[in-house]
Amino acid sequence: MTARRVGGPSGRTCVYKIIPKEPHLKILVLSPHRDDAAFSLSIAITNWLTARHTVTILNVFTRSRYAPYSDAAFVHENDELSYVSAMRLREDEHFLRRMTETLPKGLKNNLHMADLNLKDAPIRLRIPVEELSDTAVNPADPAIEKIRKALTKQSETGAMEALVLPAALGKHIDHRTVREAAMPLTTTIPAAFYEDLPYATTHPSAATDLESLRESAEQRNEPLSPAIYQIEAAVERKRKLILGYASQIDDEAGTLISDFANRYDGGERLWANQAWLNTFAST
Repeated sequence: MTARRVGGPSGRTCVYKIIPKEPHLKILVLSPHRDDAAFSLSIAITNWLTARHTVTILNVFTRSRYAPYSDAAFVHENDELSYVSAMRLREDEHFLRRMTETLPKGLKNNLHMADLNLKDAPIRLRIPVEELSDTAVNPADPAIEKIRKALTKQSETGAMEALVLPAALGKHIDHRTVREAAMPLTTTIPAAFYEDLPYATTHPSAATDLESLRESAEQRNEPLSPAIYQIEAAVERKRKLILGYASQIDDEAGTLISDFANRYDGGERLWANQAWLNTFAST
C-alpha cells in the first residue's frame, strides 16, 4: 500500500498520511505520566488499533500527588500519594475501556498497559510544579536506567517492534527524562516522536523545542519527517476520551487539547525516522 504526500503548513515539507502495510506490528508508546498518551495520541492509537496493530502504553512516572481538579487536597498528607496514584490509575483504566469499546471483538485485546511505578518529578527530584520546565535532566537520575531496562524487557518479549516517545515540547523534566532514556533505541528500530499536549499548544517554547529536536536529528544524520494519523470525528472522540482524566483537566483544557487535531484535519502529527516511514508506508 502507499502513503499519499500532501504539502505541509509551510508548503515546503511533505506530510505523510500513513496507510499501514502488512504485517501488523507491536507498537510501544512511552507515556511519561498516565495521561500523556491519551492527550497526545488518542487519535493515532485509534488509527493503529483499527489497522489491527497491537499497542502497549508504558506509563513511567505513575506515583504522584498531582491532581489539581480532584479532592486530594482534603486527604491526609500521609495518604495523598496512594490516594492520587490510585485515582489516576482508575482514570487510565477508564481510558482503556473507552478506547476499545467500539472495536470488533477480535481487536479488543490489542491495547495493553504497563506501569513502571516510578515517582514523578515533584516527588523524585523534590522540585515545585512551577519549576518542572526549568530543571535540567540529570544523567545520573536512576529513572533513566530503569526506563532503559524496561524497554529492553519489552523488546525481548517482542512487544516493541516500533517505538513512540515524547518530543518533550514544553521542556517538562519528566518528558525530557523519558526521551533521553529512549533516544539510543531510535537509531535501531522504527521510532516516532509525538507532540506533547497540552504543551504543544500552550507552552511558549513548543515551536523552538520542536525545531531543536529536528535539528539535532539532522546533525546525527537521522532526519525526522512528519507523519499524520487521522480518524473520522476525531475532535469529538478525543475530547470524550481525555475528559475522563477529570483529576488533571477541566472542560476548557479538554477542548484546547482536542481542538489541536483541527490543525491536521482531524489528526495527530508525529515526527518519524526513516525506519518508521519504511515500515509503515511506501513513499
